[in-house]
Amino acid sequence: MAHATPPTDFLLTTPRLGLRPWTLADAPALYRLNADPEVLRYTGDTPFASEAAAAAFIEAYDHYDRHGFGRWAVVRRSDGAFLGWCGLKRHVDGMVDLGFRLMRAYWGKGYATEAAAASLSYALGPLRLEEVIGRAMPENRASVRILTKLGMTYWKTDACGDFAGAAWYRISAPGTGGAP
Repeated sequence: MAHATPPTDFLLTTPRLGLRPWTLADAPALYRLNADPEVLRYTGDTPFASEAAAAAFIEAYDHYDRHGFGRWAVVRRSDGAFLGWCGLKRHVDGMVDLGFRLMRAYWGKGYATEAAAASLSYALGPLRLEEVIGRAMPENRASVRILTKLGMTYWKTDACGDFAGAAWYRISAPGTGGAP
């Protein structure tokens, strides 16, 4: 269940960031994030029709309850600014995907890498997931760079949502015998 105001504690922290479940207070920022065509350029997602639609999405988001993890709000700890989201998603096929999306004003500052590294560490550590994948369109060089910086290796080219030709990357937990 979403909260009306942001909680003060985080599930994951980094030196600059806190990651936490979305709350209803995030709806205006989530709406603005998904209203930017450049942010959505390589995602296949459509913008929310309104802040109310973003709030309804947050209210209905049950990935935390179903899987014990999900996409988390990324907040700058120094001032509480909502930067975007990052986290894990279990797909119907059972694979767990690392994803991230930040407001354009926060691109190129290392925030996505920092949040993604914390999410991946949580996935392969406390959650004990054997493998995590990441997908990006090859032309989305910034996302590909983040995935490889995290130690993910190219796996295959395949469809991702409405996009044919997405580059798939993966990483396995040490000692699982899976992909490097």
